Amino acid sequence: MAPPSIEIKASELAGTAMSSPALARARSLAAWVGQGRALTASGVLRPADAVQACRNLGIDLPGARLRSALDVWELMRDWTTAIGAGLIEIDGRRAWATPDLPGAAGSPPDPHAVLTAWLRAATVTLDLDDEPCVDCLTVLHQLRAVAGPVTMEQLGAAVAAELGQGEPETPADGPCPACGQVHRDLFDLAGFLDDDEDEDDAGAHTADMVLGLLDFGAAYHDDGAVELTQLGLLLAESVFQHYAVPPDADTATVMSSLTGIPPTVAATLAQPWLSARSAPDAADQLITFANSAEGHERVAALALARALGTDAAKAWQDWAKRPGIGAYARQWLAEQGEPVAIDPADDAWLIIDALCAMIDTLTDTIPQYLMRAMMAQQLGDQAAEAAELASGSGHPRAADVVALLTGQSTATPITIRPPLATRRGQTGTSGERVAAARTDTIVYQLKITLRGVSKPPVWRRVLVPADITLRQLHEVIQRVMGWGDCHLHVFTTGWQEYGSPDPDLGHVSDQKVRLAQVLNGQGDRLRYTYDFGDDWEHDVVAEQSLIAEPGQAYPRCVAGKGACPPEDCGGPWSYAALKEILADASHDEHEDMLDWLGLESGDEFDPKEFSVADADAELRRFP
Repeated sequence: MAPPSIEIKASELAGTAMSSPALARARSLAAWVGQGRALTASGVLRPADAVQACRNLGIDLPGARLRSALDVWELMRDWTTAIGAGLIEIDGRRAWATPDLPGAAGSPPDPHAVLTAWLRAATVTLDLDDEPCVDCLTVLHQLRAVAGPVTMEQLGAAVAAELGQGEPETPADGPCPACGQVHRDLFDLAGFLDDDEDEDDAGAHTADMVLGLLDFGAAYHDDGAVELTQLGLLLAESVFQHYAVPPDADTATVMSSLTGIPPTVAATLAQPWLSARSAPDAADQLITFANSAEGHERVAALALARALGTDAAKAWQDWAKRPGIGAYARQWLAEQGEPVAIDPADDAWLIIDALCAMIDTLTDTIPQYLMRAMMAQQLGDQAAEAAELASGSGHPRAADVVALLTGQSTATPITIRPPLATRRGQTGTSGERVAAARTDTIVYQLKITLRGVSKPPVWRRVLVPADITLRQLHEVIQRVMGWGDCHLHVFTTGWQEYGSPDPDLGHVSDQKVRLAQVLNGQGDRLRYTYDFGDDWEHDVVAEQSLIAEPGQAYPRCVAGKGACPPEDCGGPWSYAALKEILADASHDEHEDMLDWLGLESGDEFDPKEFSVADADAELRRFP
């Protein structure tokens, strides 16, 4: 049995948890759900019930007619909290309130049950459960690390520095693509800043995370500063204990768990593993792993070894006697002021290793020619000198860096090339001689897939000239998919965005960039987003390059599946609800949905309907 003082503390914390706005709203929602409510195929309240739930919770609806509960992020937040706390249970297409709500009328609250429910709810709602948002995890870690209140400006700067992002980004409305939360302007809501202060000094994740902590009673603010409460410290302890690396884990497992986590957060999570070893032994294992790792894993392992401080000096001294990665050890010893024999080639080796880490990290998102252009822009006239430095570094991957700097690679080119028969003076498959192919004779086969839509999936396969502009590709996608070109769009390569030039959006003009400039290898891809409200995202993948057939007009549609969703229907989740409503004549929203679409019956809309011939005919009208 726990001592009375501990029981009193648990009781006090449970009372604070029960009175937190987040849990209070979740309990109210659970009480409203009561004995049971029907759910949609997406596992959320049906629109008519969602409207009632919003009214019960005092949530303003986004419009005159609600297409789906998924459109109301405040309702989905409270829904997630209630399920996370165990206040609502779901079985198939029905939800009901649990009979043993902590603190329900007629039974005294069990403090430990309340705190357990609160912890589950806060962890899920604040995106700290499985595969947590790293940014939100970092905010919690920074608040836990400070020994008192911290201003939002200081917290935002600390989080941005920890994440290596420099200046924090501007808070913004709308769901975050990284973690799915809605990052609102905390400074207006909580009054952290005066009117004449700059609201751009803290990051969106920092603002949203602090707002969430306040909502759960895990933090409080006073005079523009924020600090974790006892509940917040309990949450932090629970989260970091959950993700801590086991003492008996092998080094590969350790780094697999910590790669991509900011250094100070990684050091906290690795503490049980580090405490089970002497500092020199832990550092030796980490450096050994780094010696055979690449990219982020090598960087992360070395950073964790550095975090051990001077207690790990013996391991660094041993590694300083070796070539290659020993350059890091010699660098570390020199920083500590210890006598060490510096190899003249160390600087070059370290520079090349850093470049290799960057290449390994960016290879999957940035085409090689763009990486080359980026490095050329950074190095300018020093590119040749850098290539010479790489050649003499002795680094095992020096040749890769030289090739990237000079564009002269002996490796297999990644550029999409015409078939062998199109090269000047060679013979085609039927024996005829063919002339050299010009750029405008190259055709790309693209597969365009609408993300987040299934049963059936929606995709198109098209043939387009390699030299069309991205603006022309936008028109192709609109026509072949079936959109009405009523909204804004953007192409994303992974490091640049192209669309209608707009200083507020920051898009590069898509009228000046040709397809062959951004897709230059089989399997290369673009992301195309249409309608920034509904956010219809499309994957555009280069499947192969072909030679244009004589007399054949392009672009062409050669295959496809699935009907295009109706414009303004709310995005993938709402489209799923729309299909369900149209298929169920007894649904409360069935008639309203028919009226909105101008249909006589649900049978008139077939999500499987698609005609290659009709799509190709639409493309033939392409100017």
